[in-house]
Amino acid sequence: MGWWHPVAAQCIFALSVIGVTYGAWLAIYRLWISPLAQFPGPKLAALTMWYEFYYDSFLEGQYTFQIAEMHRKYGPIVRISPFELHIDDPEYYDVLYSRDKPRNKSLHLTGMFGAPASAFGSVDHRRHRIRRQPMNPFFSQQRIRKLEPMLRAMVMKLCSGIRTWKERNTPLHMYHAFNAYTTDVVVEYSMGESFHYLDDPEFTPQWSKTIEAIVQVGVQFKQFRWIIGLFELLPRWAVVLINPDIGPVIDQKVESLRLANLIIDSETPGRSLTHEKLSLPKGTLFHALLDSRLPEEEKVPGRLSQEVFTVIAAGGETTAKNLTTLTFHLLSNPDKLHRLRDELAQLDPNGTATLVEYESMPYLTSVMLEGLRLTNAIATRLQRSSPDQIMMYKDWAIPPGTPVGMTSMFMHHNENIFPDAEKFIPERWMNPEKRKVLEKYLVAFSKGSRQCIGIPLARAEILLAIATIFREFEMELYETTVDDVRIARDMFNGHPKKGSQGVRVMIKKWNGHPGRGK
Repeated sequence: MGWWHPVAAQCIFALSVIGVTYGAWLAIYRLWISPLAQFPGPKLAALTMWYEFYYDSFLEGQYTFQIAEMHRKYGPIVRISPFELHIDDPEYYDVLYSRDKPRNKSLHLTGMFGAPASAFGSVDHRRHRIRRQPMNPFFSQQRIRKLEPMLRAMVMKLCSGIRTWKERNTPLHMYHAFNAYTTDVVVEYSMGESFHYLDDPEFTPQWSKTIEAIVQVGVQFKQFRWIIGLFELLPRWAVVLINPDIGPVIDQKVESLRLANLIIDSETPGRSLTHEKLSLPKGTLFHALLDSRLPEEEKVPGRLSQEVFTVIAAGGETTAKNLTTLTFHLLSNPDKLHRLRDELAQLDPNGTATLVEYESMPYLTSVMLEGLRLTNAIATRLQRSSPDQIMMYKDWAIPPGTPVGMTSMFMHHNENIFPDAEKFIPERWMNPEKRKVLEKYLVAFSKGSRQCIGIPLARAEILLAIATIFREFEMELYETTVDDVRIARDMFNGHPKKGSQGVRVMIKKWNGHPGRGK
């Protein structure tokens, strides 16, 4: 074996030379030859993805704030990675997030949550259109308005839980309560049966921890998507050992798959994969997809379960964050809360207004819009690319296929559009003409052909909850400051500073308004 050491040394030397040569060539290409080399930005960001990894994983969600620094230094368009650009110019938003021009997503974004077969996870715009089309009517404003009795029943359950909590004389974590409400709504609507989180006297705080764990894992490992896939392959006990909060995610995915098989089994003559009896009503999102003109390969249980899982995870969490942020700002600004209650007392004295009537109340809807502006439930950039056409930004030609991101926080905190942007000022929306102008720059749900599908549902949930809860209850904040709602970390969703206890309140009084549902 005497020959081993010289041969091994030669192999190691050769590999080292190859590695150094490849690394040098890659650096030269990315910094000087790449089609993106002309764009301004930090050289280290252009050189390696480890730059982003450092800010998002080691510093926990700080890359968005570093991008803001880049714009201050380099201007409105910057290169933020070897492959990606970012633009901070409100007037360009409608171009990037176009309604009529094809836009692909970036795998860097869609690969975060292990649902590549969902509409959210679809990179290609053609595949997205196929998957999205049968879902659109299910979330139309007309369809959501017909959902009002169920929404009101859920709000009443939420109020019942808050009344019961009052007797404890302990602080209530409002995000837990609102997340139970919004999740029960979207699950009931999409699956035909509720998770019954509102029936739990504690408002199922574990689900809130689970949602937080999903986004944190997605952000920290988005450059290593195989790790997310590994979680899918491991047994549940092993995943829970690694991260206990991920366990319920697996359970929910398994349940979605079970329900998908049940519905397909019941709808397909001669197909019997299970002896379980189907108890779900007709008219669920499952049924809408199964009865659609989707190609047969798009109707398999695994894909349908991914679709519903993403709807549930996104539909509950973002609206819950909005309601939580609104709670803080209304309780921190008694004059705003008083004005809201005055409008409700004047326009809805008996508490019997319909959702359509709520949609026309000036101050109530202004409170909702200002809450959407400040919450930034999705804090990260949402990349889009033009698949085969050059996109022009001023004098800059952006090559086809290049992911370009914009960030809602930058839009919503632009002082030229929203003066005193850090402050909660519903009055800025009260003038109808000014509201039309400002709504152009309100991008809480993104825009274009790939904007959030659940806008009508989210707005209905917010209006009904605000109009009911802040009339029914007297509350005061408990050891909560603006730092508990101000976004300090971009973990896909906006998170406050580390260690924040969230928005907590003491329930002081139930007003017992004799409104609908009493």
